[in-house]
Amino acid sequence: MKKIFLLCLFFSLAVNADNGFSINVFKDEADRQFIDQSINQFLQRYNIPGLSIAIAKQEEILFAKGYGFADTNKKVPVNIAHKFRIASLSKPITAVAMMKLREEGKLKLDDKIFGKGGLLQGRFPTSNKFLQQITVRHLLEHTAGKNWTNDGGDPMFQDYKLSQANLIRKTLKENPITATPGNHYAYSNFAYCLLGRVIEELSGIPYESYVRKTLFKEIGANSFSVGNREPSNPAFQVRYIPDKEQSPYSFPVKRMDSHGGWVANAIDLVKFIMSVDGRGKDILSQESIKIMTTPSKHNKNYALGWNVNQYNNWWHMGSLPGTASIMVRTEHGYSWAVLLNKRSEDSTFMTELDKLTWNIIDGIKVLN
Repeated sequence: MKKIFLLCLFFSLAVNADNGFSINVFKDEADRQFIDQSINQFLQRYNIPGLSIAIAKQEEILFAKGYGFADTNKKVPVNIAHKFRIASLSKPITAVAMMKLREEGKLKLDDKIFGKGGLLQGRFPTSNKFLQQITVRHLLEHTAGKNWTNDGGDPMFQDYKLSQANLIRKTLKENPITATPGNHYAYSNFAYCLLGRVIEELSGIPYESYVRKTLFKEIGANSFSVGNREPSNPAFQVRYIPDKEQSPYSFPVKRMDSHGGWVANAIDLVKFIMSVDGRGKDILSQESIKIMTTPSKHNKNYALGWNVNQYNNWWHMGSLPGTASIMVRTEHGYSWAVLLNKRSEDSTFMTELDKLTWNIIDGIKVLN
């Protein structure tokens, strides 16, 4: 397991009058001001109330700080311990858990999900010929079928009163895939919901319990939990600000566990990235990491649960009403996570969120 060095030898742990403790190794005042200015300008441009960020290089967390408010009504400032919904950053977590089960010899990527011998056939039986052809790999790389894509008809954002199991049964019956899987990329929350059930079936314990025990306990990332739809306690988890679409508290986050349900703080997300970055004693083998980050033939920028590119950078972004998030692992040794308690409908928002930390790293003197 990688050790995350949070020692005074490496860090300047300073108290910020507004936002509690922060981690900052950048002793140059100009660098400090540059980071603060960059983030505050981003928040102001998109009217975002609160943000938490953590940046690491190799084994060291270099910077972690909260900005703005965890609760705008109570004027509670964001600090580095605050948990945020991470939305689709949950998918790489589920992918790593699947690779862990593969290493334990409990599954193969080409195992079938349904049909005779299928991993979920006993729990969710179906005679549909196309469903019976879906494999673990298809679900991981979003190539199971276009019927389950993340659009206005996304199964995971329908029938909120249904339990997770009943939603799956209804979707398999009323909205099954209608073509041979494995031929097209179609981003699917429902696919990752099914993967969570595979994890439960093979581990014999709830999805959340398996992931916390197998992944997060090993790396000391204790802030992770699956969220719920109830208003948050601003002392621990931020309060989410609605956009024009939907209240952040109107949909069943717990039902979204394996595709979008986790909450965590930014530091623990960076710990997670560093535990599978391929640079040392990771929680997965180098072979597993290589397989997990190799793009599918149907999308050169998506592998198994991770966005990837030709520069050997891996990342994922997330977005829900009241939530935006990003985590990144770069070829040059950096890892970072940025979490927000509001998203913007501005067409430039997600692009600029992606650029934010790249620009910070490029502009800091000690790193160049």
